[in-house]
Order: sequence, then structure tokens, then C-alpha cells
Amino acid sequence: MKDEPKVEQQQNAAPALVTPLDRRWAGERWTVDGIEDTPTGRMARVELPGGRTVDILLSSLPDGVQEGDILGIQDGPDGAVAHILKEETQTRQAEAQAELDTLNVRGAALAVNADGEITL
Repeated sequence: MKDEPKVEQQQNAAPALVTPLDRRWAGERWTVDGIEDTPTGRMARVELPGGRTVDILLSSLPDGVQEGDILGIQDGPDGAVAHILKEETQTRQAEAQAELDTLNVRGAALAVNADGEITL
């Protein structure tokens, strides 16, 4: 795919880089939307800023990447390098869970008719 962003895996990232990068990351962020097995290998569906999604070989992303991870993208001389922003990922997951919990509590108070449908 000619539109597909090319990402290089950072080989020797020091563990100390993970948390400080989260707090001051000024670069582009991508969200790993899903990981799937395909005939061409394991692929990560990544959402770019602006909402467009692209499929990237999972092997070209950092080891241990999972669905829901936020990736910090850094331009380098040989292409882009992706970093997993663990702290930001955990914060976003906690926010999403809190929103889901709120919706579930509100949903429990909605009336359900005989067909199992709700009226909003």
C-alpha cells in the first residue's frame, strides 16, 4: 500500500523512556484499534489523527503492542519510530471505563418494553 505509513521498531529502548515520554510527548499519536491475523501476517489496524485507519504489519511496531495502546510517533532519518505511551494508554483506558460504567448505570434505569427495546 503506497499510503501506508512506514514505521520502524525501536530496538533498544531504555525502560526509563516510557513514562517521561508520556508526559511530554509533543509528536503525533496513533491508536492501535485492533490486531488481526491476515494472509499476509499479523496486522495492526491503527487510527491516525483525523480518524483515518491504516493496516500496518504488527512486526513493524514495538514488541508487546496491544489493542488500545497509544503510540507516540517520532520522525527519524530512516522513517518513523513508534513508542508505546503506557501512561497515556492507561489514562485513556481508565477514562473510557469510567464513561462505560456511567452509561451502564444510566442504562439500568431505562425502561425496557416487552420486546426488550428501550426508549431514550
